[in-house]
Amino acid sequence: MQEHDAEKMAAENKRLKQELTDQRILNENTIEHSTALENELVEQNTKLNALQNKMKKYLSPQLYNQLLGGKGETALVHTRKKLTVFFSDIVSFSEITDSIESELLSDVLNQYLNKMAEIATTWGGTIDKFIGDAVMVFFGDPEFIDDVTHAKNCVHMALEMLDELRKLRVHWQEMGLFHVLQIRVGINTGYCTVGNFGSIDRMDYTIVGGQVNIAARLEGIAEEDSIYLSHATYTLIQDEFDCSYVGNITVKGVHHPIEVYKLIGLRKQEVNIAPLIQKTKTGFSLKEIHFDSASGSINKREAVKMALYKALEIIDQAEKIEKQKQVEQSKPIQEQ
Repeated sequence: MQEHDAEKMAAENKRLKQELTDQRILNENTIEHSTALENELVEQNTKLNALQNKMKKYLSPQLYNQLLGGKGETALVHTRKKLTVFFSDIVSFSEITDSIESELLSDVLNQYLNKMAEIATTWGGTIDKFIGDAVMVFFGDPEFIDDVTHAKNCVHMALEMLDELRKLRVHWQEMGLFHVLQIRVGINTGYCTVGNFGSIDRMDYTIVGGQVNIAARLEGIAEEDSIYLSHATYTLIQDEFDCSYVGNITVKGVHHPIEVYKLIGLRKQEVNIAPLIQKTKTGFSLKEIHFDSASGSINKREAVKMALYKALEIIDQAEKIEKQKQVEQSKPIQEQ
């Protein structure tokens, strides 16, 4: 009886060992398969991220985010919207290309377009396309705020682009480019047709219409390093920016004269200089001024400049009074 129980226990023990071995093998296979799936998933995610990064370079940030979020339309559809449209190009660029080495020209053009794209993105503009050295940007789609904000952001963008171009010129001169590259800018606000245009398999997200043509024509007649605005844009930004009236100009492709304005810059606001400088009976007391060009606001810069101008004005006035006293004191001597 005991011998029979021992045999049964030995058989059960053998069976359990075999089950344990089988379970270990199954577990190892499961882990191996799971690891393979995980590695494959990581590889697919890496490829997907790489593809998304490539897409990002060909699409505006607004359109990219919409497509990624499943909100973007991929059919040949379009709508009418009021947009602010921006065009710029480099003056006489085709003539300059004949006298510059292609490598240097490529570096300069890429640096320029890269900076312009960064500025456009910062101000919320939708980059429509680069046409050689020309840049086309619009505000109001796919993300809409309001007409005034779109127009003002576009003008802020244009001013920053001109400011950045001045900095780039210094860098290009160090690179060996002695041509002074200048740009012309045209801005117009009006109703455009915006959406997907092209074929079923290949389409562009862009804008078309007469108002787009007006912006392009304004750019064509603008002076070097200047920004021309239509009356429609001017009315939206005039409270914040100074402009000068150019005239009613007839341009090719537009059957009526366009009321054109030239952008001067941000309208100077009244600034309070009292905390920086205090007049005294015999002069002034100037507060210790700390200025940071990177973080100082426009109002703070204006306040510092006005305070320093006021200090110089007081000093000049004191010098004039002192000279007048010297003249008065010298008169009796000369008469004797």
